[in-house]
Amino acid sequence: MTGHFRPIAHLPPRVTLLTSLVTSTGLLLASPRTWPLWATALLGLVPWIPPFALGAAWNYRRYHWLALLYVLVVTQTGHFLEHVAQMTQIHLLGLQGAAARGVFGALDLEWVHFAWNTWVLVAALVLVCRFRNNPWLWFTTLFAGWHGIEHAYILLIYLGTGVVGTPGFLSQGGLVGGGLPIIRPDLHFLYNLIETVPLAIAFFWQLRHTGAVRAVTRSSGQPLESLASAATGP
Repeated sequence: MTGHFRPIAHLPPRVTLLTSLVTSTGLLLASPRTWPLWATALLGLVPWIPPFALGAAWNYRRYHWLALLYVLVVTQTGHFLEHVAQMTQIHLLGLQGAAARGVFGALDLEWVHFAWNTWVLVAALVLVCRFRNNPWLWFTTLFAGWHGIEHAYILLIYLGTGVVGTPGFLSQGGLVGGGLPIIRPDLHFLYNLIETVPLAIAFFWQLRHTGAVRAVTRSSGQPLESLASAATGP
């Protein structure tokens, strides 16, 4: 029924191959140099920005709001991988302090954490208004709200005291009952895991339902608007 539905822009193999070659060449040229980790990672990421932007534009032209969900999934997954890197530094490499702040440690600032979670929450709120029947998107939105509130509290503490890295609500030493027996990096790794996995599921759930609506539209000859409630809600 949905065999002809293409939810994601498929990059031509030559574009993927060329981007991979550019990335590999850049990393090979950088390997003998003593560049900071963030610079090497950025060198590997930059070549993929144009294909990502083209894919988002392609999806927007055809599927509109689904493109925003695509962008949110990709960016939040990248953010989650930064937390994975920090967990590797702390628990596998035994690093601490400034040496255990992820790949882009210079961005490990309370303002940045707050701004990022605000972006995720605002985007999720916009999307859940559009895709009201998506249960995974509802869960992601509610959890992103909790995550955002905690970072707002942490930011307020920082603005009032100048102290960075405070525990917030639930990490060790936190506001709620002294927090859980878990340090803030570990807790926020779990926060982002709980946020990212349902978000990815929400994306594929929406792809499947949007594909079903489009397939029914083609077979029935009815306008898409008359069937959109099947995918977006009343």
